[in-house]
Amino acid sequence: MYQSLIYKEWIKTRKVITLMAIIFAGMWIYSFLKINEAGRLMGMVSYWETLIQKGIVFFTAFRFIPLSLGILLAITQYVPELQSKRLKLTLHLPLPEKRIIAIMLLYGLIITLLFITIVMALLLWGLSADFPPEIVGGTFQLLLPWFLAAPAAYLIASWTCLEPLWKQRILNGIVGIAALSFFFIDAKAGACTTLNLWLAALTAVAFLFPFYSTMRFKEGK
Repeated sequence: MYQSLIYKEWIKTRKVITLMAIIFAGMWIYSFLKINEAGRLMGMVSYWETLIQKGIVFFTAFRFIPLSLGILLAITQYVPELQSKRLKLTLHLPLPEKRIIAIMLLYGLIITLLFITIVMALLLWGLSADFPPEIVGGTFQLLLPWFLAAPAAYLIASWTCLEPLWKQRILNGIVGIAALSFFFIDAKAGACTTLNLWLAALTAVAFLFPFYSTMRFKEGK
């Protein structure tokens, strides 16, 4: 039963997963071509000095890509279920409802976490070839909030999609946008270390929200 549920989610999301993999790969290539070009024009030592003096700014093109991944994945998973009214059938499977929703949410979370982990590792690995650990570490601290936005956006978008009433969906969306804005606060490297812990906690709490919408959906509200 569990394998069937996971396979069903894979069938629904495989196209968007493939699309996002292509986008991430293209952005990775573009970013390093841009970095290498700047290094050739300025000289790598001068480039280092500029980065240290003016602040580390890498991979700005990735700023909203993880966020988009989370939102698209949630829409792909849940909107077809609601439009074709398959969600009620899914919830009537011989498993507890909360367990069914948990499996669906965990599937999406694992996909987003795999994506952001692999992409983050590739970005930092590419930087480490030309830059010292201080710059690589600073880049990690700057990227982390943007990449944490992926699982948070997935959970908030799932909460919004599963909500049966449009008025409440709009309210959920407004609350979700306000919450996600904290992931994009501009700050220098190291300034958001404490904030990152709060963002991770917010993501953990957001895991509970879709269960509330599912309960309302099951009750026909």
